Amino acid sequence: MKILFIDLNTRLKSITDLESHARGGMITSLFKVSDALSQMHSVTVLSDIKRGGVTAKGTSWVNAEMFDYRQLFDVLVSNRGAGEGWPGIIAKKRVLWTHDLPHSGFAVHPKVLRQYSRVVFMSKYAERVWRTVFKDIGKSTLIPNGVDKKLFQPRAKGNGFLIYASAPNRGLKRLPLIFEAIKSRVSGAVFMRAYSNMGKLHPGEVLDAEKDGYSLDYKNAMDAGIEMYDPIPQEKLAVELGQAGLMILPTDYPEICSNIILQSLACGTPVITTGNLGSAGEWIKHRKNGMLTKYHPVDYMVHTIEIVRNAIEVLNNRNLHEKMIRNAAKTKILTWEQVGQKWHKMIGGL
Repeated sequence: MKILFIDLNTRLKSITDLESHARGGMITSLFKVSDALSQMHSVTVLSDIKRGGVTAKGTSWVNAEMFDYRQLFDVLVSNRGAGEGWPGIIAKKRVLWTHDLPHSGFAVHPKVLRQYSRVVFMSKYAERVWRTVFKDIGKSTLIPNGVDKKLFQPRAKGNGFLIYASAPNRGLKRLPLIFEAIKSRVSGAVFMRAYSNMGKLHPGEVLDAEKDGYSLDYKNAMDAGIEMYDPIPQEKLAVELGQAGLMILPTDYPEICSNIILQSLACGTPVITTGNLGSAGEWIKHRKNGMLTKYHPVDYMVHTIEIVRNAIEVLNNRNLHEKMIRNAAKTKILTWEQVGQKWHKMIGGL
């Protein structure tokens, strides 16, 4: 079966960037799912990549200039860009892969939406939002992201090792206050490592320090004693997550399927994050494998204080912390191979 994925917003320079730069949620999913399907089908990814090629698993990546639009595909998978409909591409069936929410980048006309035989959601939360906005969505399939469990696995823990990883920087502005408060109220020594730099994560992206304040947030975190680093390759990140005692993620953004949450849990690292926004609560169970706090848009300080309280309770209660570590490692998370099998089954049923 010939399958075509489309995503013209990857900002990748070459095929080698997939291993070194494809750490953002959408690009990682596109890379891993297309590769998993390449074991069973002929798979092509049409993207904005400047220099295409073939991945180690056999997926062909091509840019718009090199693409042969006369080809016939069995299935076209639109990864973002749902408003286009891609009328110039010939495909027997079309699938919409909702990597985002309809109000943040998806301008979908109902007529275009009806062209898709199936809609793939990565969380129950995403499906709920999409079906609220578009009442006439037909058949859908729930397929979350996966984790490379050969990389992301539990290691010897440093219980006082706090970690933050997010790009773009979800909640980085509040990290210094959270870290200072935690340090002053726990019985043992703690330190925090943070990985956040969208400029290094997505090639070609230029940060406007005056507009987004990112540079100031980064500097304030360093001044507070937080070890700040740019995003690192997956192999190194897996080691860091495996050794960390807690993931602190004070996000105020509704993630539909956070890779860093899944990776942290696979590493046996409990996650302290927001529970009433996005899909975090579909994997994190309060006081079992992490802590969930409620975000208050009117007064973010309430949310910040709750993040601190939850972290302090875990760090000062050894039995609770060790229970969370064990439960985090037991969380049911799919491998990318299992994700590929779910895609294969869904495509076979179109």
